[in-house]
Amino acid sequence: MNEHPFLYQIIRYVPDLRRMEPKNIGVIVQSQADLRLRLWTHFRPGDDKPDFDYENFRKWREFFQEEVNGPQIALFQPPRHTPAFLEYLRSRCKGNYIVTHPLHVEMRTENIDEVTQHLYETIVRSPDEEQESAEQPVRRFRERLEARKLHKNPFLRRDEYVTLPNGESELFHWQYRKNHGSDELVLIEPVQWLGRIRFTQLELEHVLSAVQKIRDANFRAHLIVVMDQVVPPSERAKDATKRLYENYVEGMKTLKKESDELISKVEQTENLVNRIEGDLKDLLQHSA
Repeated sequence: MNEHPFLYQIIRYVPDLRRMEPKNIGVIVQSQADLRLRLWTHFRPGDDKPDFDYENFRKWREFFQEEVNGPQIALFQPPRHTPAFLEYLRSRCKGNYIVTHPLHVEMRTENIDEVTQHLYETIVRSPDEEQESAEQPVRRFRERLEARKLHKNPFLRRDEYVTLPNGESELFHWQYRKNHGSDELVLIEPVQWLGRIRFTQLELEHVLSAVQKIRDANFRAHLIVVMDQVVPPSERAKDATKRLYENYVEGMKTLKKESDELISKVEQTENLVNRIEGDLKDLLQHSA
């Protein structure tokens, strides 16, 4: 089989610009007709960088993905199938995030996705490394519940209806009663920034409606909303994406006001899971 030429670049994070000891966090691969980007989505530098700014990394990652995969701006960007575009990408990265000069490689395949996967696993991250933790609150919350097997606890009910004083019912995602059923009802609802606009909008509208009904009914419950953080879309984003972002931000403001707690940072989810675990242990002890 003939070997086929590709250009590639390595994306690197440099924790200390004086020491210049970079960590490979992604690759860009270009064929004669196509371009691919593969990033270590949930990159964490480890204990050597305890003050790592996770939010800044997420914003940079989304900016860079937009440069590679967003709409082509002919006035500013060279054509994406040309080496000039790789140099353009290199010029867009400064400071802690850098991109190498284009490098040449020949592979016995024409499939750019196979080449990208091979280079990512060889240069950045092998598939046998540990599973990455989620960097958004909703998914991290689910992961922590499952890791501690709390999602199987009989006192933590999933997707059950709450009957309001007026006879209406409202579906909540997680719920349990503190003090073995004699005290407060804890209601937990997620709002996840999903990949599809319609699903995100529906989830947001459901939670806004459910919280408002609980408050209007003066129903005794502790309301917790776990909500993903989002960054503003670029000017090149679709109008529907911009409108969803506006709705999401306004919804977050409303839910922060109407709920008892709004969990919107990954770090907060650990504390929430700790509290839930303690409550469920108390329920188990009192039921014995």
